[in-house]
Amino acid sequence: MEYAYALTTWYDDELISTLRLHDFMEAHDAWAKCVDYGNAKVYARYNLTDPTGKMYTKTFYANGEVVIK
Repeated sequence: MEYAYALTTWYDDELISTLRLHDFMEAHDAWAKCVDYGNAKVYARYNLTDPTGKMYTKTFYANGEVVIK
């Protein structure tokens, strides 16, 4: 079975991890857990890519700013 979704975590322009997921609910649950800047110094970016190639991005900055695209 191929992975349909990918969730990547970036801290300050450094790739921290890539989580590959099989189905929508797994991807949704993992995406929902991305809620802060984690161990990043300036910002954390989380990218969720779906099977069509569409990417959803959450960026959390240490100063409290949040950008979701």
